[in-house]
Amino acid sequence: MQELTKEHGQLDLYEKLCNEEKKYEKSITEKKTNATKKATKTRQETAKKKIEASVNMMRMFNQKITIYSVAKEAQVSYNTASKYRDFITKNSDN
Repeated sequence: MQELTKEHGQLDLYEKLCNEEKKYEKSITEKKTNATKKATKTRQETAKKKIEASVNMMRMFNQKITIYSVAKEAQVSYNTASKYRDFITKNSDN
């Protein structure tokens, strides 16, 4: 994109894009990277606990256990629940 702006005589825009790219590269620090990894791990653990609890509750009440039903019960997205497909299918009695 930067090269296109340069080729079409948009030097001001080209310089702004270069400056933004430099700012972005400077903002990436080890501290931020570690914080992001920690936050991701925490979110994953929370989702896994919700899914496990939902599967256990659904088994207690003899409900049909599918990825969709577990996602709905655990209040997580279908995509998140599908990451635990093996756990869900292993624990379903269907």
